[in-house]
Parts: sequence; C-alpha cells; structure tokens
Amino acid sequence: MKKNKYIFVLLLLISISVVCTCGTFFYVKFNNANVAANADDEFVIMTSCNPVYIATLNVVGDTDGVTVSNLSQPTTGCLHDYTLTTEDMKNLTNADVLVVNGGGMEGYLDDVVEAYPELTIIDTFEYVEDRVELPEEEEHEHDADEHSQEKSLSQTPNDFHRTLEADEHEGHHHEENSHIWMDSKLFAYQVQAIAEGLSQADGIHADIYKENSSEYVGVLSKYVDKSGLESLEGANVAVLHAAFVYTAGSLNANVVAVMDLDEERQVSAGEVSDFIETIKANDVKLVLAEYDYGNSMGKLITEQTDAKVVYLETLVHGAYGADDYVTTMNENYARISNVVE
Repeated sequence: MKKNKYIFVLLLLISISVVCTCGTFFYVKFNNANVAANADDEFVIMTSCNPVYIATLNVVGDTDGVTVSNLSQPTTGCLHDYTLTTEDMKNLTNADVLVVNGGGMEGYLDDVVEAYPELTIIDTFEYVEDRVELPEEEEHEHDADEHSQEKSLSQTPNDFHRTLEADEHEGHHHEENSHIWMDSKLFAYQVQAIAEGLSQADGIHADIYKENSSEYVGVLSKYVDKSGLESLEGANVAVLHAAFVYTAGSLNANVVAVMDLDEERQVSAGEVSDFIETIKANDVKLVLAEYDYGNSMGKLITEQTDAKVVYLETLVHGAYGADDYVTTMNENYARISNVVE
C-alpha cells in the first residue's frame, strides 16, 4: 500500500513536469511568433540628422506601427565628415526608410547605398532644389531648367545612383550649401518632402502623413517669430558659418562675406584681412556666427570693426524633440533682435 502511494506521487510529479515543460515550450513559441509578427508589421524610419529627425517626428506623429529613430550625431564638427558607427549600421539593417537632408550633407551616403541596396532613401534637399532657387557656392554649376522635372521622393538606392550619375553629367556636383533647414520656409518644404516620400513608401498611412505635414507647416508659418527684425531687410551682413547664409536669407538681408569655419578650417592671415576689409567696405553692422568655431574670429571682428557678432544655434549637435525646431529658431531670432535693437 505504501509502495503504491509512492508510485502515485511519482507519476503525479512526472505529469506536472511534462505539463509545465509543454506549456513553457508553446508559450515561448507563441511569444516569439508574436514578436516576429510585430517586427514584420512595424515600419521603421531612420533619419540622418537632427533637422530631418524633427521634421519626420512631426510628419509621423503618433501613428501606430511606425517608429522614428535618429542616427548617432557628432558631438563636434560638421556632419559632412561624420562616419557611421557600428550601432548606426545595425539600426539601418532593420530600417525601411532613411530620411536624409541631402545636398552632400551626409558624406557617408554612398556607403549606405552600397551596404543596403534595398533601403529606400528620401532626399529632402533634392525636393527643395527642384522647387526653390537656392544660393550657389563658388564653382558650383546649376541649371534650373535641367532640374525642372518632378522626381520621385521615395527612391530605391538604384534610383538614387541614377540621380547622382545624371547630376554629374549635368554639372551638378552636390557641393551646395545644404543647411537649408535654417530658413523655416525651406524647412517647410523638407517637411513636405518627407510626407510625400513616406506616403509612397508606406501607403497605408499616407493620409496621416499628409495631414500631419500640413498641420506642422501651419505651425512653422504661425509660430516661427521674426517680428522686430524688419530693419535687416536689404542690410549688409557677414556670416562665419555657411548655415547662416539661410538665416540671413530668411530675413531678406544681403550677405556680402562668408567664412565657413569648422574644426578643420585653417584660415590664413590674408583671408582674415580680406574678411575684415569687406565688412568695413560694406558697412556691415551684423555678423552671424556659431560660438564653437566663430568665437575667436568674432572677437577680432568686434575689435577691428563696428559690426556686432551674434552667436546662433544650427541644430546639428545635441538632442532634440518634435517641438525644438520652432523653439531654437525663435531663440536665434531673439538673439539677433537683442543685437540690432
């Protein structure tokens, strides 16, 4: 009798063990299947830099099943020379779309195209230059008539390569001043470019992207505040960073001198002298600069001319959220206002 009791307990334990093992197996299998299904359903958007990241956040909004992540940002220096990290490359492996500023801003883009031949790329600069006449840099050839045809915003890498090859034959070398986000009107075009590109790549949410885009463009028009700066219209200004050519343009000011400073820029005594003389000859009263690389030159300008130097943000370094474009632009305009009053 006692022996039968032990056998019963043993069988009971074995039964419990089998049930638990089977239950665990099927739970793990079911959970993994759900994870895989969710991964397949999720639409992953990567962005190349803060400005297009902010724009994309506003276009996507809280759309279910769509995620937006930004590639690593350089803590110093220019985006042109930035190299992707291992983590960036890993993230791109899972991405459906890469949104870029374009215009040569992302120096690593050719490597991305080669490594991820199926990745869709949305080039916002290309969209803008097809619609707006942009400032040209020295030795840059551009024929607006040759670029008048509408281009698809949602490009496969093969399409992207064909665009680059066509541009090279047309004398377009992607050496433009690509800091277009520094003018809110041009940034609004970038927002539209992203909405159109995402609508082509993810048609399920096309209506949401277009609606969010329209709403955010309205926010930019209403809340980016340049009031009180009307006196700068037609005024001669100088800049110590190429980004501020667009800031000056947004105020209808006339840029008479540009010295694009960064961590690798070596400025000769002759360049400094010429820049100072240009400021004096054109009665420049305002110089726009970025503090990190323009501070030394800014001090020299203040000492040797009557011009005032104001230090602005370019949105390139640091972490930003969906609302930060409007905030940063308004802070920049407020700093200018404080100087010109």
